[in-house]
Amino acid sequence: GRMRLALDIARAVRAAWPDHKPLFCRLSAVDGTEGGWSLDDSVVLAKALKACGVDVIDCSSGGLTEETRALPVPRGLGFQVPFSDRIRREADVRTQAVGMIVDAHQAQTILEEGRADLVALGREALLDPYWAHHAALALGADPGFERWPVRHGVWLAKRAPALRQYLDAARVASPDPIISKENT
Repeated sequence: GRMRLALDIARAVRAAWPDHKPLFCRLSAVDGTEGGWSLDDSVVLAKALKACGVDVIDCSSGGLTEETRALPVPRGLGFQVPFSDRIRREADVRTQAVGMIVDAHQAQTILEEGRADLVALGREALLDPYWAHHAALALGADPGFERWPVRHGVWLAKRAPALRQYLDAARVASPDPIISKENT
């Protein structure tokens, strides 16, 4: 009974949604209430959603009321990643991890370890709308700014060598990967 609405919606959306576009479903993998929705329930639902044509399960948890914000889930960096990991392994479906993913190296590790197929950001993207660009730089991507909005990239490309010159004159090391000596 508790899965019927989600499955009916998934089938209806899949029927209307183009086959070449992925269909995501966001799940609260646990709801944090006694006798409520569990991770075991989410694994079963994820298998059924996959059979209905859902391509990716976005794994979150509770958080809608004071009662569910008091989940018996230890809060910390990546605290919801175990939900994504288990659903991915046991339901054999792609997953998206969320929940205090704040750093490029943390996100990369989640993906490299196969704990999720995608990571999603919420508050980090609000804090830094260019989080993905900064993450790419932190992970060693070419510091060119061609993928940035044109109105920003032109000026940022000029910033790095000018700042490097100033820091060299002041004999100060830069923690900024954009202006490291190798990139200017």
